Amino acid sequence: MRQNVIVACLGVMVLLLLSSCRRGEKMRTEELCRELESSVMLSPVFDSLVNEAMHLPKFFRSKVLLTAGTRYSMKREQLCRAKVYLQEAFRIAPRDLKRSVALELARLYGSLVLRDDCTEEAIRFMSTVRSRIVFTREDEAEFYYLKARFFKSINMERAFTAVSQALSLYKGLSDVKGQIETYCLKASLHGVLEEYEEQYACYEEAYRLLRRSRTKNQVKPFYEQMAASLKKLGRHEEALLWYEEVLKELPDSSGFGRYGVQVSEAYSGLGYHEKARDVLKLGLKNETRGGLRNVLLCRIADSFMREGLRDSALVYLKTAIDFYEGYAKVNNLKIPRVMLVNYLNYGRCLWEDGQRDSAIVYLNEAGNKKAESRESQLAQAQVLEQLCEYYEEQGDRQAFCEVFYRRDSIMEEYQSVYDDGRYRRVLERYKNQKLLREIEEMNRKQEETNWWLVLSLIMTVGVIASVLVYTWISWGKLKEHNHKR
Repeated sequence: MRQNVIVACLGVMVLLLLSSCRRGEKMRTEELCRELESSVMLSPVFDSLVNEAMHLPKFFRSKVLLTAGTRYSMKREQLCRAKVYLQEAFRIAPRDLKRSVALELARLYGSLVLRDDCTEEAIRFMSTVRSRIVFTREDEAEFYYLKARFFKSINMERAFTAVSQALSLYKGLSDVKGQIETYCLKASLHGVLEEYEEQYACYEEAYRLLRRSRTKNQVKPFYEQMAASLKKLGRHEEALLWYEEVLKELPDSSGFGRYGVQVSEAYSGLGYHEKARDVLKLGLKNETRGGLRNVLLCRIADSFMREGLRDSALVYLKTAIDFYEGYAKVNNLKIPRVMLVNYLNYGRCLWEDGQRDSAIVYLNEAGNKKAESRESQLAQAQVLEQLCEYYEEQGDRQAFCEVFYRRDSIMEEYQSVYDDGRYRRVLERYKNQKLLREIEEMNRKQEETNWWLVLSLIMTVGVIASVLVYTWISWGKLKEHNHKR
């Protein structure tokens, strides 16, 4: 009796010790997660926190890795590191946590697929994860939403299939917020295909749901997208009404510049060029971002050009050129595309204003600058093409040939460096589609095999049950026969 009491006490002490260790590990896990949320990925502090988690048990370690894998920005290096964290978390996580890791990994692949050579592994993950995890209906709906977002840049047919499945699940769950976000995603798919009528119909359905939703504050506004869709359809007056809703949501006038460009386009579409310029000038007043200031100045110049006021247009274009040259110098930008586009627009304006010699001199200077980036080379080729047209109009055949050869040499250099990559992407897309078909065929065969296995199991269980019943009946009869004897 005394020995049993001692053993029981030792067992309780061991349980208490294990419980205290578990509690300490849980507290340390929560502390690491909090510190990771306030740290920057790829920093020494961040890496040391992740390394410290490697000594924790798998359950707690997977929690820390899940937190680390969600702290990325859109930089390629951070996305790739986050993928490593989430893949390891997915490998070691228990069943309940594995669902959350799978959703975060699907979300990550949607951002990473255009920035890294991970398309094949991402497609394989998206196509097989549901056979490895049992999702709840809420998680399944979110997974199909993320799957549609992922396939948006790879395979539109599969993207539409996934978005329809997500919508069906969200409707079954009566999740209005999920339905609104999914309709907005479906609208963006139609936008990629330039199906603007269908796109606006999706936004209308999302807006109808938003009006009767009790969680309006939880839904990201999509009035700007509705206005842009209407603008594509030429319905500028309706677009302006939605832009008014967009401007109401702005906290202050500092963010007016970006929306001012879009509102001005709607006014220009209606022929109200002066009103469009007023909107652009209002945006220019408080805008501090260099790129957007340049856009606003060029849009004002373009508005003057539409009305034939070339003198005013030249003033604003020259202001844009001077401003961006200073901006590029301060930020160490080497002949960016924007600068060459400014030169091109200024040269065209000079030509149309009758200052043809000045236009040719100006465009020649722009064409002789050294463009290094892909975008800059294409912009410089456009400058030289315009210059070729002007020389041809003047009948200067020798100058035309010289400029044409310069343009050809730039395009040859561009194609040798970048065009092969474009063809490789086409080939990769073909391979991805082939991989999808192979995976679907494998899944179909696996399902057929599973049905045969289930049928075989049922037959085996039936045979065993029949043998047991027969044995039991035979044994009962034998016992009864012996009892009568």
